[in-house]
Amino acid sequence: MLKNYLKIAIRNIQKHKGYSFINVFGLAVGICCCLLIFLYVKDELTYDRFHTNVDRIYRINSEIDWFGNKDLMGASNLVEAKEYADRIPEIEVFTRYKGTALVIKKGEEYVSQYGALFTDPGTFEIFDYQVLDGSLEGALDNLNSIVISRSIAEKYLDRVNVAGEELTIKLEGKLEQFIVEAVFEDFPINSSLNPNIYFPLEKSNDFKNMNPARAWNSIGNTSILMLKEGSDPKEVEKKLREVRLQLNPDEDSWASGIVSYLEPLKNFHLNTAVQGSSGVANASDPTYSYILGGIGLLILILACINFANLSVARSIPRAKEIGLRKVLGAQRKQIMLQFLGEAFYVSLIAFVLGLILAEMLLPTFGQLTNKTFTDGVWNDTYLISACLVVVAVSGLLAGSYPAFFVSRFSVLKSLSGKVKMSGKQYLTKGLVLFQFAIAAILVIGTIGMNQQISFLLKTDLGYDDKDMVALNIRGSEKQANIITSELKKDPNIVNVSLGGDFSSATSMGYGEEEFFCMYSAIDTSFIDVMGLQLLQGRNINQNEDLYVRGEDTLSNIIVNQKFLEKIKYDGDPIGLFITSGGDEPKDAYRIVGVVNDFIYTSAKNGVSPIALQAGSAEKGKFNKVNVKYSSGYASEIENKLSDAWKKVEPYSPLSFSFVEEQNRARYFEEKRWRSIITSATIIAIIISCLGLFGMAHLSSQQRQKEIGVRKVLGASVRELVFMLNLSFTKLVAISAIIAIPAAYFFLDDWLSNFAFRIDLGLLVFVVPTFITLFIAVLTVSIQSYRTANANPVDSLRNE
Repeated sequence: MLKNYLKIAIRNIQKHKGYSFINVFGLAVGICCCLLIFLYVKDELTYDRFHTNVDRIYRINSEIDWFGNKDLMGASNLVEAKEYADRIPEIEVFTRYKGTALVIKKGEEYVSQYGALFTDPGTFEIFDYQVLDGSLEGALDNLNSIVISRSIAEKYLDRVNVAGEELTIKLEGKLEQFIVEAVFEDFPINSSLNPNIYFPLEKSNDFKNMNPARAWNSIGNTSILMLKEGSDPKEVEKKLREVRLQLNPDEDSWASGIVSYLEPLKNFHLNTAVQGSSGVANASDPTYSYILGGIGLLILILACINFANLSVARSIPRAKEIGLRKVLGAQRKQIMLQFLGEAFYVSLIAFVLGLILAEMLLPTFGQLTNKTFTDGVWNDTYLISACLVVVAVSGLLAGSYPAFFVSRFSVLKSLSGKVKMSGKQYLTKGLVLFQFAIAAILVIGTIGMNQQISFLLKTDLGYDDKDMVALNIRGSEKQANIITSELKKDPNIVNVSLGGDFSSATSMGYGEEEFFCMYSAIDTSFIDVMGLQLLQGRNINQNEDLYVRGEDTLSNIIVNQKFLEKIKYDGDPIGLFITSGGDEPKDAYRIVGVVNDFIYTSAKNGVSPIALQAGSAEKGKFNKVNVKYSSGYASEIENKLSDAWKKVEPYSPLSFSFVEEQNRARYFEEKRWRSIITSATIIAIIISCLGLFGMAHLSSQQRQKEIGVRKVLGASVRELVFMLNLSFTKLVAISAIIAIPAAYFFLDDWLSNFAFRIDLGLLVFVVPTFITLFIAVLTVSIQSYRTANANPVDSLRNE
């Protein structure tokens, strides 16, 4: 019997190639999207699960109260992990991470390397390392010993078996020889920790110069604990706080105000509420997984709707076949099984095709989602099995309605060919309505996202970022003046200034107002190079304004308009004293100038209060050289920077960026999601239009005789096309109206993340609505025109 059903299914597929293509292709695309998206979601949800002791590994986080706002930081100080381990018996082992930048010699060139960490030997007990060469036991006992990953060994020494060999490394400003004690396999891609090189923590200058009594006031490294089997993390957290208060008895001190708590390793990747820390990758927003998962599910649902609708519609021309089978003794159950079997076979074909498509598109999908998939779709048996179950269920659900529908046909009506899709067809129309509502939401979302990103790119940053490069000099501040002097010799260099990257913040206050303020050291040329407007007061004078802060001294600062807004001061701000915040605030700053508001990070975050103070290269206040060059000199600027850099830093590679390009790159995440939503929109519209095309064709076939009569009576082709389009156009128009409130809700929620955002005017919704309507009308019109233009003799000859 099953063999017979298979033969009939194959014959029907061959006989009706157009409908078979729509069904199989639509379902295959839906399955392909689901496979790819669920592969992404699975990768996100299984981060760090490969470690044997994953359920016992925790990070010490810090909860800090900033003026009533609590910040969660995945960081701690350099002493607390050891103090906790010495006093809390539930802690089995601990390790600390402190990140560092370095340069490694490869042949005759020096290469910047990231992913280097100072650490404790405990890291090799906590996490799973596959040793490729050497031994991890005692590997960090010597201060000039290192442990490296496979990728580092292959990159710098061209092989893995390198234990005992030396690498020349510039670490914390000093060029030294380090011995490789062991080589470990790179961690999997879905790991929050991806270390490349380990140094002994004792090698760190911060560790060597640390004052244990004052270290509790600092937060800047990562601390990881592994608890003993059966330990309750909540009880351990209580003991962490007891030890902290015990070692910091002053209730008013900064250190005692920090609350330590534990975060499981399994939560690292998807917990965006916690700010990152050394050696741990930034968290991924789980919302993206939900959105992608929802998109995949919706596309599969759209494909299944097509399948169900077309299966019902295709059952009408088969009425005589059903009637004949009933005459020959077929029972309703057998007819139902036949249609369910055919639905399952089509689903199976679509599943295989979807697998092939997913495997082919995996690299492209990886680029789109900015994720590397080490294994292909075929290698994930769990995912394939789960998707096969989904397909089987989809085939069953999609085929069940037409199976029940056609099995109810009476023998007389079936054999006479008078079976039609009677009634209001609420289910079929409702499914079409749902399809195009989803498509309309995605179209509105795509256009809204495009407008927002274009708006961000055109937002006035408050300074001129064109024809400017920023040279990174972190670790080379003392040579900054030499670099600027060398660059100024070039007539194509318009101006050069020293400054910071606005990565630091401090508390400031005036009267009752207290707030966090971004600050940076600048030189006298900074305002001119950046193209800022000095609205009040004067510029910074590096000689007069560079004070050493003490009991009776202060720093002169230039502030932006947002700063004045924060302190709520309406008078002349020049000469105004600003407190440094803290428990015992004292006058620490004096305003000598005001500049316009400018956005130094991203328009997403808006304008922040900023203070600019005089800096000194000798005191290590600067980390950037801002270079303004002549228009058209961009192709030559790198060579000029390289020549100047080599004179002061022959052992460090040049690191610079074009400021305009850097600003545009800040919206990478938004652009990526725009591409994802756009791709999903195109797929959803294609699937919806394929189904609509098939439905329009079958509807036209059923009305051929009616159309023939109307043509004989004088109806024009235009009138007939309008008539055939009307019912489908109404459905699409209603779906667009339904989609607008839902699209507004989602789009407005997404836009709430931006300080600068577009207004959701009518055009954002009207234009996408007309686009969706136009695509649908065009799809139906193609088929309607063919039907209306047919010779009426062909449709009436049998009457």
